[in-house]
Amino acid sequence: MITINALLIGAGIILIASFVQGLTSFGFALIALPLLSLLLPIQRVVPMIVILSMLICLLVLCSVYKDTNIRKIGLLIIASVVMAPVGTLFLLIISGSTLKIITGILITLFAVFLMSGRIIPIANEKVAYVLAGAISGLLSGSISVSGPPMALMLSNQGMSKQMFRANLALVGVILNGVTIITFVYSGLIDQEMSLYLGWMLPVMLIGTWIGVKAVKYLNEQKFKKYSLGLIILSGIWTLLAGLGVI
Repeated sequence: MITINALLIGAGIILIASFVQGLTSFGFALIALPLLSLLLPIQRVVPMIVILSMLICLLVLCSVYKDTNIRKIGLLIIASVVMAPVGTLFLLIISGSTLKIITGILITLFAVFLMSGRIIPIANEKVAYVLAGAISGLLSGSISVSGPPMALMLSNQGMSKQMFRANLALVGVILNGVTIITFVYSGLIDQEMSLYLGWMLPVMLIGTWIGVKAVKYLNEQKFKKYSLGLIILSGIWTLLAGLGVI
């Protein structure tokens, strides 16, 4: 049963994560997953984050859909959709502590790489899109963090900011939608979770709206670095929790 404390603290986490997402266009799952998994079983947290992430992507897509290029990212979408059910299988069969360890390691590595701003030279674009899509699908179904591989791939291709956001949002809507279907089929979404989501949805919308408005008043690049620092700390904390150190 989800307690009042888990509800209130969870709302605070969702507010912060959605604020960062609204301000920087990334970071919702990277922040929300490790922190919420300290309050609730990770098998409950992952479906919640995927559903909320899809809604955020849908909101973004509504404003930038004209900049999408589905022909360019078609292979990425197909590969991610094919691998999402495999990720859900991992979520069902791998223990909570092991998932926390995997989550902590991957989130910390992703954040460190994003903070470095490095570009990966790509020899074969089609193979790279398939690989990035497959990894994103696996991560979406298992730990809800599908964004970093896609973001790294798209940023490597030198897309404009609007096209980058539009394509990332499009993949997010499709991939998260398919992942949610696999969660429903696997019995991971129940009435209690639906009730919890009902409380979190307005909090997410408020946080995202505040973040979008704050773009005018805050230094986006500087705030992004601070956010990545927070993500690294939360990733390490989740890793230690999975190891039973804390």
